[in-house]
Amino acid sequence: MLYIKARFQDTGKIFQVEGVWDDGIKRDDLIVVSSEKGEEVVKVLGLSKQPSQIKATFLRKAKDEDILKMEENEKKAQNLYSLCKEKIAQHGLGMKLIKAYIPLDAGKVFFYYTSEQRVDFRNLVKDLAKVVKKRIEMRQIGVRDAVQMTGWVGACGDIPCCVRFSENFESISLKDIEDQNLPLSPTKFTGPCGRLLCCLAYERDNYMIRNLLPEVGTELCFKGKIYKLLYIDPPMDKVLIESEGKKEELSISSLLPYGYEKALRHCKSCGLCCRRAYKEDEAFINLQE
Repeated sequence: MLYIKARFQDTGKIFQVEGVWDDGIKRDDLIVVSSEKGEEVVKVLGLSKQPSQIKATFLRKAKDEDILKMEENEKKAQNLYSLCKEKIAQHGLGMKLIKAYIPLDAGKVFFYYTSEQRVDFRNLVKDLAKVVKKRIEMRQIGVRDAVQMTGWVGACGDIPCCVRFSENFESISLKDIEDQNLPLSPTKFTGPCGRLLCCLAYERDNYMIRNLLPEVGTELCFKGKIYKLLYIDPPMDKVLIESEGKKEELSISSLLPYGYEKALRHCKSCGLCCRRAYKEDEAFINLQE
């Protein structure tokens, strides 16, 4: 089954369009959908085999008057953004305004902001209401959401994955850095949002085989001798072992029993939750030391 995917203009989130009765919908088309924010004009990204958690209902293809109204709302939102920033400064609130957004039906005005702590914005909303004359909704978002909304340039010199195609934020931890034989220094693998790079999650399957082997530094029996496991390199299918001062390089498969591929497939499907949680705690302790 194929699902039609589109992207919200305000948050940049990708969602699934439901109830499409028009067979002529294609990529890059502008359509009007009904979401929890009201009626919105969105851009169709194309078809996908994967369903989305976020959904909105198809209403119609965007007409000229819809596009004109959308552009008018964008200009109004820009003015309200500037007004809200001034009011935030006047009230001395510890919040950073990211975006103001007015849906197509203009039923509400949404203000997205980030803050490290809870903010009492009641007086701010009262001041804004005197000018806006509409329902106001303040929405606190995370720093990863902020980057997805505003766009950025990643350390790779390209648009971050969260802006380009990611539908969900993967949970990234120090375990990913350790598993991929990277220096245990989060500052080198931090994205523009200040969090660990999302792209580290895309390499997990390539390193999953490490979970079938003993930990680096432990001893193992191989061909009747005791060896110490020094290094594991899954992409190159190599391990480095040492016995009596003599080092030897082997293929990973030579240390694993027959049929290990089946166990590996099972590990990928379950995620090795227990062992992963333990290693995350251990990596964090080592980093603090």
